[in-house]
Amino acid sequence: MYRVPVVLVPLFLVAILQLTTSHEVTYKSLTFGKDTSSYILMSPDMSPLQEELTICSWIKRMSNHQKNAQYWLSYVASANYEEIIISDTALYYLFRDGTSYTHPSLTTGWHHICCTWSYSSRTKRVYYDGVQIGSESTPSGRKLNIPGSLMLGQLHQGYGGGTIQSCCYFGGEMFQTNFFSTELSSSQIKEMYSQGRCSNYTQNFSDVTFLSWEEILQKDRHGNVTEKDLDECSTDNTHPTEEEETTEEEGTFEGEETTENPVNSTSWRFLRGEHFYNKKISRDMISRMTGRLDLLLEFYNHTVDDALIKHLEKHHTDKAPGNSIEEVEDRESEEMTDSLELFLTDNWEFLTDRMFYMKIVTEDLISGMTERLDLLAEFSGHLCDDSIINHLEKHHA
Repeated sequence: MYRVPVVLVPLFLVAILQLTTSHEVTYKSLTFGKDTSSYILMSPDMSPLQEELTICSWIKRMSNHQKNAQYWLSYVASANYEEIIISDTALYYLFRDGTSYTHPSLTTGWHHICCTWSYSSRTKRVYYDGVQIGSESTPSGRKLNIPGSLMLGQLHQGYGGGTIQSCCYFGGEMFQTNFFSTELSSSQIKEMYSQGRCSNYTQNFSDVTFLSWEEILQKDRHGNVTEKDLDECSTDNTHPTEEEETTEEEGTFEGEETTENPVNSTSWRFLRGEHFYNKKISRDMISRMTGRLDLLLEFYNHTVDDALIKHLEKHHTDKAPGNSIEEVEDRESEEMTDSLELFLTDNWEFLTDRMFYMKIVTEDLISGMTERLDLLAEFSGHLCDDSIINHLEKHHA
């Protein structure tokens, strides 16, 4: 009888483990400084993209020094040709030519941008939040020029990383930037967006992934490029059912009475987010937030995903006078950082916190947050700093 050599079994298992772990999604984003010295520079062999390509990324616009020209990607060929340029408003240049498109509304928060092209179709397309907003024909016989230098975070016009344009730095946050050696279809891109930024949908294209986000995170960084954990995408959170079981086993004894308290120490974690931490607490802001929660409850039993957040941003966003992105460009950005009134133009981004993101909208979810806001309102006029947060965690847990 033929027997499989014993040595092959562990090798086979190792191969399976490598296969299942090599494409895991990394829930870390990169934030780029608001300057011309913060970038990632690479020189990959782009030949697999010479005849077709797709570039997709989740982008958060965090600077307003330019209305359109804040570029998060630029690829320049050896002859100093600007082959690919993409901005945080989905302005897409391919072969030194822009793409006609419908300009998206300049809302803050995360947005999904995809750019595609193929030699056979002679068409370049740009997608914003899963919807095609522009397309244009490309010259016959034109392919992507190689070699070239690829830069994230800046617009450069010189091969090798030279001639960075001072006007056009990105200054925002980036996540799940992936390059594919094929022209993805509109339905695939729509599904990629609909699945949300915390999904592993891009693993479906592992065989045509040219440069993955996980590989980009390993590249050298220049200037102020910082890595950040996306709490809303964390996979090490205890499932609510498991959390209740653990509490019962470790925190109580048989026959001991327990009191329910919907507020716990971890429920104040959202105050350490960028839109609360070290900002001034205002009763007017608390009132507006409570109003948003009441509106959110109208979507009872829905999942707080990117599609719902986009709907709320589009149809239920308060625009405070003088606080639109266009008007902000004419003011010093520091004027808006001392108060929680920043939320007036960023109404729904709090839903990206893992307290809400991908959760089902229920009365318990809303009432728990409303109770926290009522407690927070008692500190109106104070900065939401460590002392306030530590007090809330200690005395209202």
